[in-house]
Amino acid sequence: MPIKNEITKILEKNLRYPEDKNLQQRGIADKIEEACNTIITKNFENVCKAKSRRSIEDINIGNVYIDHKTSDASLKFKMPNLISIDRLRKLDRQLIYNFIIYSGEEKKILKNFCLDVYELNWEHLKIQNLGKGQLQIISMIKFLESPKTKMTKEQWLDKLKEEAILFYKKVQIDAKKRESQWKK
Repeated sequence: MPIKNEITKILEKNLRYPEDKNLQQRGIADKIEEACNTIITKNFENVCKAKSRRSIEDINIGNVYIDHKTSDASLKFKMPNLISIDRLRKLDRQLIYNFIIYSGEEKKILKNFCLDVYELNWEHLKIQNLGKGQLQIISMIKFLESPKTKMTKEQWLDKLKEEAILFYKKVQIDAKKRESQWKK
């Protein structure tokens, strides 16, 4: 069974909505992500936590990065950042996103699922102007309707390259506009 399926199965069985007294959305998400790490650590061998806050992953299982992405279904607008496109271009091992959808209103985990980064549906992705470019989900609500692409990994990477080139061209045009405004 692929590791992403194992993670999904184990979390479906063991993950519970945390005690959330006096916590805001980010605090609840942090507790859920911490619970995912605890469950994964108890159920897999060769697990180690991320080395720093800036690490790509929240936890490693062997040579696989696992990054948790929580989403409160009761919020209307969500555009989660995924990864710098520069780091993605240099990715040297498998990266799995573990999506945990919960309801802060109902106080329960609604579902979780895992996708390899190259399985993310480009219909819902965009490169945003943060650092060298940040891959972001445009709308989590729409993404959840069809999260998985039908592209092969090679097609997905070609699309990334195409989108990155378009993004950098747009950044150059925007920079020239700003420069000309300063020259006036």
